[in-house]
Amino acid sequence: MLSACNLANHGTFTTQTFKSSDEPLVHLGLVSGESCQTSVLYFIPYENSASTHFAIDDAKGKIEGTVILTDIAIDDEYRFELGYSVQCIKVTATAYGVK
Repeated sequence: MLSACNLANHGTFTTQTFKSSDEPLVHLGLVSGESCQTSVLYFIPYENSASTHFAIDDAKGKIEGTVILTDIAIDDEYRFELGYSVQCIKVTATAYGVK
């Protein structure tokens, strides 16, 4: 029963991971981001639900000057702890931007 409760917005639509730029983009490095939600007693959600959109925003904020993310991988993780559970959407990508 507990494994059937999935409150995350995994796979929520993100229109783009970039903004238009007239400047040439350079490789900035690998980035990762995540968005997590804790559920008290395994089924009472606390704070915002885990979201792909928030995980991508978190990854974009890791390196200053990031304009675009490429080679994006998205993963979903669910951990059960004593009295609570945590669900996370994790994003890894390559960042390009301006220095």
